[in-house]
Amino acid sequence: MEHKQDRTVYFREDGKWVNQLNGPPWTSTLHLTRDEAVATARGHLMSDGGGDLTVLAPDGTIEFQQELLP
Repeated sequence: MEHKQDRTVYFREDGKWVNQLNGPPWTSTLHLTRDEAVATARGHLMSDGGGDLTVLAPDGTIEFQQELLP
């Protein structure tokens, strides 16, 4: 693995969930549900060589963290 592609899933004020890459190019995807955002983040991590997934609750606190390996 060259470098980890860490991602964070969080809730936006407009009601959408974001799957955000933690670093340049700071790409993200928007989702209607938390489950969709988490599933997409896991898929990206698995296909991009693994990394840490952090999921934030709507209030911004860490709900859980997970390291995913390819």
